[in-house]
Amino acid sequence: IMVGLPSAENRETILKTLLANEKHDDIDFKELSTMTEGYSGSDLKNLCMTAAYRPLKELIQQEKEKEKVIP
Repeated sequence: IMVGLPSAENRETILKTLLANEKHDDIDFKELSTMTEGYSGSDLKNLCMTAAYRPLKELIQQEKEKEKVIP
């Protein structure tokens, strides 16, 4: 069975569902749904997960850089 990619409206709904329990006051879901043309539901989930972990990865990288500077 072939399942097509979600429309912009459906991507907006998917994103709102994925982020329902997250803080997201400044997210323009309509704009984000336009920017993610060609994304599947799974792609959108991965996008949200990557975005969620990015600050943590940056913090870890900063700590590693601090360790290099300290003799």
